Amino acid sequence: MAKKAKKPISKPKKKGSSKKKKSNNIITKILVIIFILIFVAFFVFKFTRPSNEKVANKDKVSQVVEKQDKKEDVKPEEKPKVEEKSKPEEKKAKTPKTKKEEKKAEKKAVETKAVERSIQGTWLSTTGGAVLTMKDNEYQLDFMGVDSDKQIIGTYSVDGDLITFINKKDPCKDAKGLYEVKFNKHEIGFKCKSDECTKRRATLPTEWEWLDTEE
Repeated sequence: MAKKAKKPISKPKKKGSSKKKKSNNIITKILVIIFILIFVAFFVFKFTRPSNEKVANKDKVSQVVEKQDKKEDVKPEEKPKVEEKSKPEEKKAKTPKTKKEEKKAEKKAVETKAVERSIQGTWLSTTGGAVLTMKDNEYQLDFMGVDSDKQIIGTYSVDGDLITFINKKDPCKDAKGLYEVKFNKHEIGFKCKSDECTKRRATLPTEWEWLDTEE
């Protein structure tokens, strides 16, 4: 008879080795979980960091703005006002003249010089009774006769064909008289525009004949 094959005798399993395998599996699982958590935390931190920086920058900007507003709110101490000395009146700026106005002014200046030259000399009233002497912007009215009035002495100024007389002494001291002068060959005439002196107003408005005093 054939011999039966002997079954291999299975060795009893060691309890300690199985326990080690289980503990190793748990440790690996824990390590994997920790690694995953670290990886997730890294990505979360990376994507949320810019937004946090923006918020921080906004906070800084708002703080700077608030500081500036506070500085503006604080008014500097007002210095005591010093009374300004009364300044002389500034001369008004002259507006430029047009060509037409310039020509008119030139024409008037020429006329003024011509009148100033022409009225110089001694003049005799055609109605009689008075002699008018005009020279170097000064004039004198002399009255003839024993019972003649006191002479009138003063100054005059020419503006075109207008002459302004001002008395130096009485009668009518400082009184002004405005007259228009007209020429007719060797005669001149005065037309009264306004005069505060009654005596002068009664004497000048007539024709005056040039008196040649050189002989």
